[in-house]
Amino acid sequence: MHEIQEKWRSIADNIYTLSYQFSNMGLQVSTRMTVVKLSDGSLLSHSAVPLTPTQKQQLDSMGPLRHIVAPSAMHHLFVGDLAAQYPKARIYGTKGVRRKRPDLMTMELLPTIEAEPWAGDLEYLRFGGIPMLDETVWFHPASGSLIATDILQCWKGPLSLPVRLYLGLTGGHERLTVPRSVRLLVKDKAAVKASAAQMQQWPVQRVILLHNSVIEDKASLRLAEALSVWN
Repeated sequence: MHEIQEKWRSIADNIYTLSYQFSNMGLQVSTRMTVVKLSDGSLLSHSAVPLTPTQKQQLDSMGPLRHIVAPSAMHHLFVGDLAAQYPKARIYGTKGVRRKRPDLMTMELLPTIEAEPWAGDLEYLRFGGIPMLDETVWFHPASGSLIATDILQCWKGPLSLPVRLYLGLTGGHERLTVPRSVRLLVKDKAAVKASAAQMQQWPVQRVILLHNSVIEDKASLRLAEALSVWN
């Protein structure tokens, strides 16, 4: 059974998140949508979740949602629902998402730096070497916020026994890490290492994770420790 948390959370200036808890293959897990307010007043959604009428009303009060991003080949489940609620918004995804979601006929490939409609507000990096994930990581320079999907994980708080057992195998319980399940998917170690190094060039002050937690204490140091598996 799905359970939707009703409140948006303000993470930093112009950044808001909403968590959605649900059951996935018997595991009680959470996913997070991050919304960034751009300089022109419009909103960008990273990794859609279902919205209740109240949540949609709250989102609309923040500004017009004009950009919907599916950040990886593993996180696109709710994009169609959000796009149906915001038919004027442009939808962007990676090549992996487009292969999986031919039903989203208006989805565009994420643009090059020169064509980004969010230029000056957000930066993103295609994380190389793990084609099954086909993940992008995002950075909000004004707040120092890194937005990650599956490459980085850290699960905190009360967790069910099945989730704790899962984390015992993959890592990521109470510690920011690259899960073992992700490391097993690497196809090009040099590309992974180059992407990890590029991530660490950003002056990160917090890490907004798609699953479970937001890292604000010593975020840059903890990020470097997590990515050290690829040094």
